[in-house]
Amino acid sequence: MLKWKRFGWTVKDEKLRKTFKNTEMRKYILKSMLSATSYKTIYRMYFINSFRKFSRQTSLGVYRNYCLFTYSGRVVFRKFKLSRHVFKSMASKGFLCGFRKSSF
Repeated sequence: MLKWKRFGWTVKDEKLRKTFKNTEMRKYILKSMLSATSYKTIYRMYFINSFRKFSRQTSLGVYRNYCLFTYSGRVVFRKFKLSRHVFKSMASKGFLCGFRKSSF
């Protein structure tokens, strides 16, 4: 069995994703309550204050996608979770079906 080497930033990224997963539903509920105009202003102020308590780590913009093979965070294709270098080498070797090198 392969044992992957875990870097410090991969552990940090896993923690960030876990906190996002735990707070995602609460944030969506608060956002919907903020946009509803049927609540009194006192309640809406309470919703605003509770929404501001969420830290920046609970948003999706903080996370990076990493390559499964090289753990590189640059130019990662979301669908395959591969960096462009690994994607190119795997496609040229025929490991990815439906892809071929096109040159003019």
